[in-house]
Amino acid sequence: MKKLLAMLLSLVMLLTFVPAALAEDEAFTLAIEGGEVAENLEKVNGEDCLAVPVVLTGSENVFGVTFDLTYDAEQLTYVDYKGGAADMTMINGKTAGIVKCVVTSAEGMTPNAEEPIMTLYFKVNEELEAGTEIAFALAEGAFAETVDPKAPVACDIAAEFKPFIVSDVIPFTGVVKFNEGEVQYKGATPYVIWDHDAGIHTPAFTVYEEDGETVIDPENYDYEYKENVYPGTGYLFVTFKGAYTGEAMLSFKIYLPGPTETYVENVENGIKVTWTPVEDAAGYVIYRRAWSSTTDGWTAFARWDNTTELTYIDGHDAAHQTYAGTRYQYGVKAYFTRRMDPIAGSEIGGNVNEPSGNFNLGEVGPLKTTVRITTRVLNSVTAGTKQMTVKWTPSKNFTGYQIKYATDANFTKNVVAVKITDPSTAQKVITGLTTGTTYYVVVRSYHEFNGMTYYGQWSNALSCKVK
Repeated sequence: MKKLLAMLLSLVMLLTFVPAALAEDEAFTLAIEGGEVAENLEKVNGEDCLAVPVVLTGSENVFGVTFDLTYDAEQLTYVDYKGGAADMTMINGKTAGIVKCVVTSAEGMTPNAEEPIMTLYFKVNEELEAGTEIAFALAEGAFAETVDPKAPVACDIAAEFKPFIVSDVIPFTGVVKFNEGEVQYKGATPYVIWDHDAGIHTPAFTVYEEDGETVIDPENYDYEYKENVYPGTGYLFVTFKGAYTGEAMLSFKIYLPGPTETYVENVENGIKVTWTPVEDAAGYVIYRRAWSSTTDGWTAFARWDNTTELTYIDGHDAAHQTYAGTRYQYGVKAYFTRRMDPIAGSEIGGNVNEPSGNFNLGEVGPLKTTVRITTRVLNSVTAGTKQMTVKWTPSKNFTGYQIKYATDANFTKNVVAVKITDPSTAQKVITGLTTGTTYYVVVRSYHEFNGMTYYGQWSNALSCKVK
């Protein structure tokens, strides 16, 4: 409470002080360092504004400062202010060309040329020519009260205000673009494929004026790539100099390459997906798209943390089912070990806790399509005179069947394949065979779709000796 009363008392005395009572000696000085306008711009509500820090120097503590700052209203428009370390900073009034400023502290401020007591923000007239000086001045009646807030001593304040200069240096408002062919895009996100041997990734870029066509001379900027060695997010920082000021940043994803090959085939308990290895992968994600009455979209279907066994059976358990007659498409993506991105301040890499998590550091390999075709059961092969009768368990989910027979158990000698186009058929009599010869037989289903023929796995093999 005492602190608040002292602060309010100080503020009242500052706002009601009569200039005629000021001491003759100037014990304090207000200072504005000035400088290049372009080098003193800060964003205020999304706009570039001239930041004018006001500092106070002197030999004693000060409990309150009040001053009217004047400026050229044709050069500047007052926008806002920011307080310093004092308990209370306020604008007590403003008109075109003048801002009335008040700073108070119940505990007292130690004059410090390094820390502003307040910062004022102005919009600069864009029509000002290079070389124009923007100057500030104190109006009459500026003072400080010092030593004791209960018995203040008012002192004149001197001013050391250096002007701001409008120079040929302008803030960069253009565009930085990666050159064509240097990156690829997923929507608006640029990316490159990780090159393990390259070590670093430095996609070339060009800096343009705001029109997006006029190229800015590289002498006007420096640049640096960061976090551009491993899969994750790479950054390009551009720092302007010479005729421009400011900074720009571009980011790009660095993806692990996808497997060079993907293979799919029907097996007894599902669809087997096989892929080629990716160097330095921490694991793989199998993506699946199904065409059916209930499913028609991509899913990060399963995570495979094993980097040596490059085979996954889709349909092997209740959580991963495949259905006869349904067409499936598969793709495999490698992912990188999780790590921290020091610039973004977040973890990146495969989400090792969720099978369908965000594995955002890999490229999907070749997509391969098949139809789930369940394996037929070959029930019997019965010998007749120069013929045999083959019977199997049928399925109407597919286009038809293929019977293969040969004169050796490895199906390498005298191999013949016969197609049956009626899916309701459950047997076939094969004629024209050689008496006394043993024939080995297997059968499988096939399905035709969009001009492609997909095959199931061969059944169990049976044999008979023809009469």
